[in-house]
Amino acid sequence: MNRYIFRKTLRFAVITGLMAAALALYTVYLLLTPRSEDSRAARVEAHALQNEVEECFGQPAWPESVFAYAVFDLSGSLLVSTIPAYQSNIDVRLLSTVREYTAPLIVNGAQVGTLVADMPDQLQWGAAFGRIIPAFALFIALLVLLTRHFWFVKKDIIRPLDELHSVVGRMVKGDLSVSVSYDYDGEMGTFCHDFEAMRDELRDASQRERSHQEKERLLFASLSHDLKTPLSSISGYAESIRYGVVKEQADIERYTDIILRKTKDLTHSIEDILTHVQTQMHEMSIHKEEVYARPFFEKLLTGAALDVRAKGLSLESHNEIPNTLVLIDPARIAQVFENIIGNAVKYTASGGRITVSVDAGKEELRFSIEDTGCGIRPEDVPFVFEPFFRGEKSRNPNVSGSGLGLSIAKYIVEQHGGRITCESVMGEGTKFEFSILYY
Repeated sequence: MNRYIFRKTLRFAVITGLMAAALALYTVYLLLTPRSEDSRAARVEAHALQNEVEECFGQPAWPESVFAYAVFDLSGSLLVSTIPAYQSNIDVRLLSTVREYTAPLIVNGAQVGTLVADMPDQLQWGAAFGRIIPAFALFIALLVLLTRHFWFVKKDIIRPLDELHSVVGRMVKGDLSVSVSYDYDGEMGTFCHDFEAMRDELRDASQRERSHQEKERLLFASLSHDLKTPLSSISGYAESIRYGVVKEQADIERYTDIILRKTKDLTHSIEDILTHVQTQMHEMSIHKEEVYARPFFEKLLTGAALDVRAKGLSLESHNEIPNTLVLIDPARIAQVFENIIGNAVKYTASGGRITVSVDAGKEELRFSIEDTGCGIRPEDVPFVFEPFFRGEKSRNPNVSGSGLGLSIAKYIVEQHGGRITCESVMGEGTKFEFSILYY
């Protein structure tokens, strides 16, 4: 920023200094030679008038002149006068005006009279005024230069600084919506642009912070619901067994099955939360190893089929899994697969279908998991991979879960160099696709 201001100020200082020095030198010159040339010019005119009067002396016609003049004879009598102040009976010896030029009139070698010529100020100072014009023009130019520099300082320095000060004051109070309007070229304009970029970043950071706080609030609300509800059920069933409310062995076994299932759900939710914290801190451990794709994923499908059938759903598998090497973390990829299958099971009603398809591309292996569940609203689809998102407005709000499974799945897939997507139609179902690179 200082380069622009420095250049402008230096140029102004140099030009102003040169003009001021020239004005000062010219003023000194005028003072040292006050009116010598002016007086000389006036006296030349007066001498010429003297010659003309001497030639016309004794004749009825007297010469015209730019000077007012009077002619006296040797006795002091006024012969002619163009000076209004002179009377016809004035005595030449009483005249002592400092502006007058007095000279004897000589005709044929003898004095015949006296010439008195008036030398007005406008004539004496005429030439001097011509010499003052350059100094006056220099002064006007200096004044214009000072005005321009003052306007520059006000417009390009003071005004933007005042505006920045005002905006900073608003920012200190938490208002990040006010922008700086100064938008001119130069370092000050660049500085204002950088300031605007900083303000935009602070505003975005503030919005992200508010969004993060809202997510934390939703997290605590979700955790309190997802942990409190199964804990209440576990406590109720345990008390029924403890205090003999249920006595039949079949009822006791049914209650204990429910307690175990609820405990498993709680454990899964807690594991999701811990895993999410690791992903946020980029501390999730990924240990990749070479694995043959066919036996690994067939094992996952076999395990998933048990959960699918237990819910009253059918699991279909399309396309044969190629027996190629992939470099993956088996436990983490299994977590991705189980999370997506688990979501499909949760949101598909009994009698529905889950279809798993495999597509062997040139560089990656793509898996597609499609269900015939309730689907996701179009406006919710872009947010399904956000932490704690559960689409409760479009799905069953009573379904358990932390809302972290898909967020964790996305992180794991991306750590393997793949990508994961979601497509859904309300009332028809949802399809998730993810890919992993070949070894």
